[in-house]
Amino acid sequence: MCRLSCLLTFCLLYAWSLHAQKEDYVWFLDINQDGQTPVQGVMLNWNNTGADPVPIDLPLGIDNNNISICDKDGNLLFWSNGCAVINRNQEVMPHGDTLNWDTYREVVGWKECLRGYPSAQIIKIVPDPGYSDGYYLFHKAFRYFGQFEEITQDLRMSYVDMELDDNNGDVVYFDSILTEVSLVPHCLEVIRSDLDNIWWIIQPVEDDTIILTYMLDESGLTEKPSQSSQVFFERRRSGGGTMRFSPDGSKLAYYEYFQNLHVYDFDRATGQINNHQKVTIFDDAEQKPNSAFRFGSVEWSPNSRFMYVAVSDSLFQVDSWEEDMEDSIRLIDVYNGTVDPFPTTFYIASLAPDCKIYICSTSGSRSYHIIHQPDELGTDCDFVQNGLKLPQSAGSANLPLHPRWRVDEEDKCDPTITSVFGSMVWYRRDLQVYPSPTDGPITVELPEDVRGGQLVVIDLQGRVVVEQALDRASDRVFVDLSDYPAGHYHVEVYPEGSGERVYYGTQVVVQ
Repeated sequence: MCRLSCLLTFCLLYAWSLHAQKEDYVWFLDINQDGQTPVQGVMLNWNNTGADPVPIDLPLGIDNNNISICDKDGNLLFWSNGCAVINRNQEVMPHGDTLNWDTYREVVGWKECLRGYPSAQIIKIVPDPGYSDGYYLFHKAFRYFGQFEEITQDLRMSYVDMELDDNNGDVVYFDSILTEVSLVPHCLEVIRSDLDNIWWIIQPVEDDTIILTYMLDESGLTEKPSQSSQVFFERRRSGGGTMRFSPDGSKLAYYEYFQNLHVYDFDRATGQINNHQKVTIFDDAEQKPNSAFRFGSVEWSPNSRFMYVAVSDSLFQVDSWEEDMEDSIRLIDVYNGTVDPFPTTFYIASLAPDCKIYICSTSGSRSYHIIHQPDELGTDCDFVQNGLKLPQSAGSANLPLHPRWRVDEEDKCDPTITSVFGSMVWYRRDLQVYPSPTDGPITVELPEDVRGGQLVVIDLQGRVVVEQALDRASDRVFVDLSDYPAGHYHVEVYPEGSGERVYYGTQVVVQ
């Protein structure tokens, strides 16, 4: 029986590997923001499951812009931080150092591109439908007119020929301006048509209800008639969210705090959006002052059913299968107050090739949040705050938002990928600690699989205030926090010899 099940498993994995597109299988994280080169980074290779992240020297840093491209087998071709194009050898491509060049880079300080270009989701890489070694880069640049109040964003196009420079790539033209109309920061999205060799590129316009629509095919780029979004993208309020296609390409979601959530059906044959629905996450958001600005994002579950809205201190799930999506809003969790070393609030949510959704904050952090089972309803999605402990602090909003590469495949991701982070990181699971709030004494219930190890209590500034070895002679550990200031504390248990790199943790409040 085992031989039969193993054979079936092998056949399924083999079939998946034959057809799966792996263009998004290499990610980069910048873990050094001191402005010096080379920049210390980490390469996450989803082909090497269970392997340690690869420490790597990057020629330039990564701010909010973070995009890469592999061939169909998952081999890295090149990546970009929004103002340079870097080849697989971690060298800036010929003619690849002046991406998004404008007076803004000189005035604001991105002239040398040491930290990457700001503003998330403003660059996409698309294969040339008419040339197997060609790649289009669609990207947005800030334009500075002498006053910061007058800064706008335009849409540009560059092109990489991978046949040049010994097959390491060359930027053969760059910064071709497609439109000078001021665009909404973030929200640049692309997706493949249901027809071969056709892509759609969409981008909302500021102070308007218009969404620009472009078609890319073998003959090049064509601007199509713009579409009405039925949403007014107010300039001072529309730059703090994201726009994402569902993994199956049938829907488009846009989220921004003041605008709330907007969902459309998408016709991949024509590139048209229709059947607009607004979902109100925050009832009073439109009436709040601009100072109430809150960064957030929207991401889809692999089965294209659930949308996850991550915004500052809250994570919501919305069920697109419900007739009235307003009735399907579920609060999954709220920010637990962790400072690591900056507040680990919720910002960019990105669906990874392992079928999990990773969430980073707006500031550098040593931990990311994880939705382990995003296809599941409500809290069964298994959201764990600070569930991924990195070896060092990652840079700001260091998560890519790739196109949906497997839109026509049955499997939108590979759940057999157990981990790409290896032994350098730890995954958090829930720990039972009571009472909370407490005036000092707490009881820690040790999980059944803990056979010794270490217990630590950490304040929100990351300082260890209690550390003690565990003895399996008891199922409970008693800790007295009476001598410590009132506030929130993390209680964490690290099992001895944990090959799965799992630790247990929760938060308690001392009164």
